[in-house]
Amino acid sequence: MTTVLKTEDLRKQFGELTAVDDVSIEIDDGDITSIIGPNGAGKTTFYNLLTGVLEPTDGAIWLRKDGELADITDAPPHEVANAGLSRSYQITNVFEGLTVRENVRVARISHENQRLDFRSRAGSDEALEADIEELLSLTGLTGIADTKCDTLSHGEKRTVEIALALAIEPSVFLMDEPTAGMNPTEVTEIVSLIQQLDTNLDATFVVTEHNMDVVTDISDRIVVLAEGAILADGAPEDVLTDERVTEAYLGSEAV
Repeated sequence: MTTVLKTEDLRKQFGELTAVDDVSIEIDDGDITSIIGPNGAGKTTFYNLLTGVLEPTDGAIWLRKDGELADITDAPPHEVANAGLSRSYQITNVFEGLTVRENVRVARISHENQRLDFRSRAGSDEALEADIEELLSLTGLTGIADTKCDTLSHGEKRTVEIALALAIEPSVFLMDEPTAGMNPTEVTEIVSLIQQLDTNLDATFVVTEHNMDVVTDISDRIVVLAEGAILADGAPEDVLTDERVTEAYLGSEAV
């Protein structure tokens, strides 16, 4: 396997608070890696560092691009995205007044750095439209492609957000609580979608998730953060039976 994302001694301090504490990790292609931890463990801050939303206090971040690891430590978010690191958020982030197809079109044109009005390109660019149809098919959205997003269910909106993140053709896809707020049926559907995408795409998936059934179902590897530092790292069957992990979650309703 090949390392596609790497951090070395990554640290983020907010005054006297150390939110991410010297985290060194290598993410390999071919694995779905879940990053879990109690509330306040540093998961969101870690994601924000990886995507350029926050600048690290210390340490370095590398992302594989064009066959080699490139330093993206100080890169702004748009450069990180262009380099191939995409993210979906815990709070759904779609254009509510547009259709599913129009949302995907906006994301795809943005990736191509097109400055033309997205509506004017509808149907006029065969390659663009083919890409959009492929994304809709990959994510199971073809049947609701012309439905406005403000009428969709929560689970459908989350799926649209996944399609938008995939529109930039990421090499690494960070998924932030993909099943948050979903009912059991929607959770099952999203888990199935993640597994299908992992099989069908070259992208490497990294997931933060509170639902431990989901973590167990999708993960090849689990990394546990506690107080900003790595507490455990390994195969699910080893990590989830680790006494240190059990103690970290003692009294917590979710991970």
